Amino acid sequence: MVIGGSGFVGRGLLRKLGPDAGIGTFWRNPFPGGVPFDAASEDFAALRRSLPGGLTHVFINHGIVNPEACAADPEGTAKVNVDGICRLIDAALADGLFPVFLSTDYVFDGSRGGWRETDTPRPVTRYGEQKLVVERHLMEQPRPFLIVRLGKVVGADPSIHSVLGQAVPDIRARKPMRLATDQIMAPVWVEDAAALLVNLAEERATGIYHVAGPERFSRMDLMRLLVDSIQIEDPSARVEITACSLHDLPFLERRPLDTSLSNAKLQARYRWPFKPMAALCAEIAKAEFGNGRP
Repeated sequence: MVIGGSGFVGRGLLRKLGPDAGIGTFWRNPFPGGVPFDAASEDFAALRRSLPGGLTHVFINHGIVNPEACAADPEGTAKVNVDGICRLIDAALADGLFPVFLSTDYVFDGSRGGWRETDTPRPVTRYGEQKLVVERHLMEQPRPFLIVRLGKVVGADPSIHSVLGQAVPDIRARKPMRLATDQIMAPVWVEDAAALLVNLAEERATGIYHVAGPERFSRMDLMRLLVDSIQIEDPSARVEITACSLHDLPFLERRPLDTSLSNAKLQARYRWPFKPMAALCAEIAKAEFGNGRP
């Protein structure tokens, strides 16, 4: 089961699992085959009883993931991101299911990069703090669990909030961009992330794993890579890009600068052939700006 199946990563998980192996829930964004469920207030045990048997794992992928929303309303968002998720975890464990909690690179303070699973988390945002509370709740459980901290998950869909795809309409409209040169990430293609999550679950991996790409990019460099790829397909595409610091942007909290995760533990297990960001950018450029575009 994928709790939060209507989200970006949730959809990727359901694509990878297929209709015969996965079932997803939604709250505000229904999708074909999805099951309505408000994880913040409804009873997971009752939901479980209404579904066919055979479930083994619960991917916990829902929540309020906008750091600004968490900063603006820490108590209200904690009811969803902490209280609701911990309650769901307890119910899943009591039902004999294996919980897979999707956490974040924001559990680290961003003071350096290459964060490993053994490094001590020190979140500097409310969002990161809420994720860490849930991680610690899981670590107190006597039964097996899996925590997966995701790097920045990216994709090609222009309608999804995913850094690359979402930039396509702005580039097409020649909307000026202000991009941080000191915000560093290890982006991972959504299909790679979904496949790795499913593999780890199927193999009943336990503990903490970082799922992130092998390349480190600043937000500026990643966007320049996309723009350069687009200009190969359409030399007339132009966009004004202004460099800045992440701390120049008007967020409610100071965001962590370098949250790039090390995937060494994951790669020791799989030697996964991650899609390079250059290849993904080239695919986006060809699909959206090439001769064969719609």
